[in-house]
Amino acid sequence: MTKKFKFLKKAPKEGQTVFLLTPEDSNSFYLQILWTGEAHSYNWLSERRIYLTKRDVKRAAKFIKNFIKSHKEQLNYITSEPEPETEVWYGLDMDGSVDDPRSFVFNPMNANHQSLLKLGLLYNSSDMVQKASKIITKALAMEYKRFKYKFLTEVPEPGSIVYYPHCGVESGVEGWEYDPDAPEFVRYLKLGLLFSKKKHALRAGRAMLKQINPLGSKRLKLTKQWTLLTNEGDHD
Repeated sequence: MTKKFKFLKKAPKEGQTVFLLTPEDSNSFYLQILWTGEAHSYNWLSERRIYLTKRDVKRAAKFIKNFIKSHKEQLNYITSEPEPETEVWYGLDMDGSVDDPRSFVFNPMNANHQSLLKLGLLYNSSDMVQKASKIITKALAMEYKRFKYKFLTEVPEPGSIVYYPHCGVESGVEGWEYDPDAPEFVRYLKLGLLFSKKKHALRAGRAMLKQINPLGSKRLKLTKQWTLLTNEGDHD
């Protein structure tokens, strides 16, 4: 299980020391840098690649390494040693930017080439590098949301109670017995919409409602507060 990590969402002060999540250093998967505020820095920020502490970036790096190993088909990287002189592609930072993909002619005697192959960082085209980078960015965002909202990521035991945020019911949450053969359960699990605890589902539902309709969510909160006040008045 991955330990909690947190990437920066807002730009730090110019000249501040931060950590960049990048395979440029294939051993650690991160570099210590100074925030410059240049355009490419903001791209790193938007792609969840900037971290304030070494602890956070080390945890994120471990997550990405494991994610790459376990998602070979989805990322579609090269898994077998290419023929000598074959052009292969890699991402300098794997940040999804247009100028990130680089290529070289594969040399089986080159230790760096072999290291990139072993780590799952070689691709057959620049487009494949960019596509994989976007998948990794989404994975980082999803993992962060899992920490925040605590949704289920593994298949529950059949018959165990799971909770689903549902704005259409008064409680805001529905509890069901998990059925692995029901396609809706499989879909909700994949989308991060199933929870083992009612309070976690409720919190996630409120957050989703706020994103969909901020004013409606605010009105709902004010309505509840008004109801509480009027109920208190009835008892006086």
